[in-house]
Amino acid sequence: MPRLTSKQYFGALTSAAQELTLAEKSGLPIPARFDFGTKEVCAYCQQNIEPPKKPLRCSACKAILYCSKECSKKGWNYGTANAPPNAPTHKQLCKENARHMTRLPDTQAILTQFPWGRLETDGSFNRDVARGRYRVLGGDDMGFWSHKGGPVPHQNSGPFSAVASSMGYQTVMAQMIEAFDHLDGKDLLKSRHLSDEDGWKLPSRLIPYREFASASSADKRPVLVTNLDEPVKDWESWYRWRKLPLESPVALIMDFPMSVYQLVTNCLQITNATRGSPDKRIPISLQMLGVEVELNCLPIFSELALLLPYHDIKIVMVGFSVHKLCVEARKHPKSIAAQASITQPTFSYTAPQECGSGSLQIFLHGESPTWAPDNFPFGRPDALIACNAGLGSYPDWVPVIQAVHMYDIPFGVTEYAEQSAEHQRAAFPTMLGWKRIYPRSDYPIALNPFQSPGQRGIPMYKLPNAINGFTLVVVKHEKLPEPAEHLAARIAELDLD
Repeated sequence: MPRLTSKQYFGALTSAAQELTLAEKSGLPIPARFDFGTKEVCAYCQQNIEPPKKPLRCSACKAILYCSKECSKKGWNYGTANAPPNAPTHKQLCKENARHMTRLPDTQAILTQFPWGRLETDGSFNRDVARGRYRVLGGDDMGFWSHKGGPVPHQNSGPFSAVASSMGYQTVMAQMIEAFDHLDGKDLLKSRHLSDEDGWKLPSRLIPYREFASASSADKRPVLVTNLDEPVKDWESWYRWRKLPLESPVALIMDFPMSVYQLVTNCLQITNATRGSPDKRIPISLQMLGVEVELNCLPIFSELALLLPYHDIKIVMVGFSVHKLCVEARKHPKSIAAQASITQPTFSYTAPQECGSGSLQIFLHGESPTWAPDNFPFGRPDALIACNAGLGSYPDWVPVIQAVHMYDIPFGVTEYAEQSAEHQRAAFPTMLGWKRIYPRSDYPIALNPFQSPGQRGIPMYKLPNAINGFTLVVVKHEKLPEPAEHLAARIAELDLD
């Protein structure tokens, strides 16, 4: 079997996206070949549901797909055919699924406000096709849009394809990872950051400029955010403040800095846009964990300095991809990444004075792929944040969750789905082991108004699921319920029970 290259994969999707755009402009019915939905799979037997057979949805929750009534009955009692011991069954989750499905109109509305926000027949949204419309789909050399993408979007994931069973999954996975290889933050191995034009690769009228001197018109510059009649609270208000048409696809990656803004101001309430003033600047220190794709677009985090006038923001990025980039940077001693240190930021930005002169510095912590509070050179942060964290998916999160509770460090994350966030929250007492002696809030979960627009295609489920889709507060800034020195003694008492 010939090996698919990333250039062929992204090139074919870009061509299809261009053809789709022309078909839409024709005013004629859109041919069925332009359906870019996800191949649907039975939730019980895990087999593809091939035409002419149509998937069956659970009549109660509308969230789960099956290939037959027989699989539906088995799924109700057993979950999936190869479910691990004690895995929840559909019977146990159905009511919960139905509650989460009530969020679907909200997530769809976030997408469909954009002209490129096309729902496929299965209810999913194809981000690659949307990017292909603007010719910004690819791995390397795509500016801020560069990412691993395709069938292997994360560092430690591989493809799930029909050919895997015939060729051997491990072989296929290795071939795909090689074909789609991309080093997150590769542009940081250069000597200069990308300009707005080189980074966004979009027509001028669609770019949210940070380098206002290069903008074609002074009208591109946003007003001081505190002068607005209403706060920047969702994509609609952000686009209006930024004087961008909804035609601009920038929300497809601006969700990362905007989600950080949402976590810091509305979820953790560390600060807000009105707190600073010309006579009183506000320093904010954040440590961002699990960073991956964010490394490809560091300059877009300048948005935080525009949204938080008279603030001096410091972000330290930590993660496997950060460590990997810093190791690679040793081969490029004159690169941006190689020059970075504890005292030398990787990226800096200061907003114009009339926009509030907020400043941003981003540092890379490349010494270790993981975070540890007792061995960290950047000191105690005002808050920890993480995008698409997957708190219940990776064991490295357990010591982080324990530490933020022990040291009272505000910690907020985004998660893809509300249901997964709830399941992770339910596991916190087990991770902590001291729930009775260290009571906390109810770990609030909310829809993120700055989620990346569009439903991710999940073959077996229709639950609302978006990149940076929901926010979860793990620790909110508040006083300890009791003096910290009593904590160890009460843990010891608990161990004697």
